[in-house]
Amino acid sequence: MNQCPRCQTTVKGEWTRCPLCGSQIMEKEHSAHANPFPEIPLRFNRARITKLLTGISILVAMAYFAVQWFWAFPFFGLDYVLAGIISMWLVVLIIIRKRRNITKGILYLILFLSMISFYFDFTSGWQGWAVTYSIPIICTSALIAMFLAIQTVRLDAEDYVLYLQAAALLGFIPLIFLLMGWTTDPLPSVISFVTSTLMFWSVMIIHGKEIFITLRKIIDV
Repeated sequence: MNQCPRCQTTVKGEWTRCPLCGSQIMEKEHSAHANPFPEIPLRFNRARITKLLTGISILVAMAYFAVQWFWAFPFFGLDYVLAGIISMWLVVLIIIRKRRNITKGILYLILFLSMISFYFDFTSGWQGWAVTYSIPIICTSALIAMFLAIQTVRLDAEDYVLYLQAAALLGFIPLIFLLMGWTTDPLPSVISFVTSTLMFWSVMIIHGKEIFITLRKIIDV
């Protein structure tokens, strides 16, 4: 059996951290006992996620056509809007399929899509649309998808901390492009930064208690 150095309690099973205080457990001897608490898998409502994504996709498409109807000058083409919607669906798919390592999967997806954008922009003569439109749209779509996942997928409190870090990172990438003067239109980068800020504080307000408890355990350890 293993023992918690802080609580001085004996812990059965294969726990690596104390279920009471979260401290690292000291291994005294190999335990052949089964874990007394069954591992509960992460659950999600597939119908709810599909309904949310479909509704947001329709709203985004309607907003695009409404902007084109009332304003004579174009923002960005429909192909960019569709690319953002597809990216959002792909991010949610990764979250569902790789929900025990969600942040890593999302960052891989964003890196892949960004490299594809750079490649097509470079091969077409480098017009700057990758840093002006594509990457900010990818980051914004990923942020929206991450926020939806937090609300629909049952995650551990430790995952919320990773989401906050990922949100801050995604929000600053387009902002760096804007500050460096690499963009020809500031609107997509500003939208990405604002979305990142709103997501950060929304998660803090909704799940702040769980996040602070987790951070306190990490600091104590």
